[in-house]
Amino acid sequence: MTRISLAGIMLLTVVLGPAPAALGQPVIFLIRHAEQTPDQEPVLTEAGQRRAARLARQLKDAGISAIYVTDAVRTRETAAPVAQALGITPRVVGRQDIEGLAARVRAEHPQGRVLIVNHSLNIAGLLRAFGHPEGVPVAVND
Repeated sequence: MTRISLAGIMLLTVVLGPAPAALGQPVIFLIRHAEQTPDQEPVLTEAGQRRAARLARQLKDAGISAIYVTDAVRTRETAAPVAQALGITPRVVGRQDIEGLAARVRAEHPQGRVLIVNHSLNIAGLLRAFGHPEGVPVAVND
């Protein structure tokens, strides 16, 4: 499942953003948080922490200029290794403010590369908000 999920990250990047050579449009890396514990306020499992570290290695040279997470610990923990590697402070947004997040990214990063770590139930809505014509379902355990 790890290879499929990491491939999914790259698929979402292709769906949401143009090739790196294209100018004038943002590139958005949209991912769901890594594996979580079943707690009331879930945190990342050991496997989730390894995946977050691997994500940092994969994205360290991607030119990311901003990172958005929700207030959930699991999204912040997923983004933390990337943020630390790049010296970026993640911006916290509301879990359900999909349209607001899309508008903010468009306004503040019109030509930037942005990492968004969100929740599986929001991925389809975020894709639509960024102009993808159909939702791409992401199951809770993907």
